[in-house]
Amino acid sequence: MIKSETELYAPVQKFFEGLGFKVDAEVMNCDVVATRDDITVICELKRGFTIELIYQLVNRKKMTPYVYAVIPRPKNMRSAAFRKKLDILRAIDCGLIVVLNSTKRADIVLEPRGEDTSAKRSRRRGIEKEVSARKMSLNLGGQSRRKIVTAHKESLIAALCYIEKYGSINMRECKENIKKVLSRNHYNYFVRIKRGVYTAREEGMKTLKIKDYEDIVEFYRKEPELCLK
Repeated sequence: MIKSETELYAPVQKFFEGLGFKVDAEVMNCDVVATRDDITVICELKRGFTIELIYQLVNRKKMTPYVYAVIPRPKNMRSAAFRKKLDILRAIDCGLIVVLNSTKRADIVLEPRGEDTSAKRSRRRGIEKEVSARKMSLNLGGQSRRKIVTAHKESLIAALCYIEKYGSINMRECKENIKKVLSRNHYNYFVRIKRGVYTAREEGMKTLKIKDYEDIVEFYRKEPELCLK
């Protein structure tokens, strides 16, 4: 029995990775984003077919033609009630993936037509930029309680790990994503000690102790030089 939306993520991830897609979770409020070449697929995970799911699907269709609802496989897929749900999905041109409770296998029941527009291509640039900036995949699709690791947060942690080891970081030597984190200083975690050179406040270093970030902290503590060009 599938008890949470996060249990739907692994089967969907495995399915799309098997097709050669790069799969990321929790990207700009989308549960699952799968990318391959110029194709971007968005999946929304729900334990049931709800009006909230429909709202999400309609919103995601503004970004890409390839949008899927993902739900546990109903007991009776031939019922009139289930056919009505398929009619709704066809009306908004969204696909459906079901996950079997017993084997946790993901199967496509309905595919979208895949009609793209320039407006959709423009709106999904933010998603593609976020996905390309992430080096690690630490999120679970459908998660709500655990902190989400965005590309910005990953870059921030990378910079903090570098400062933890070397005491300061020189912006001129950094990659563009690290430069943006330092210059914007969104959380006021960094202090400029001279032109282009930064260290971190104690409050910023506390970020490295947050349990939800322990995997990414461990990764960048081993390779803090990844911050550099």
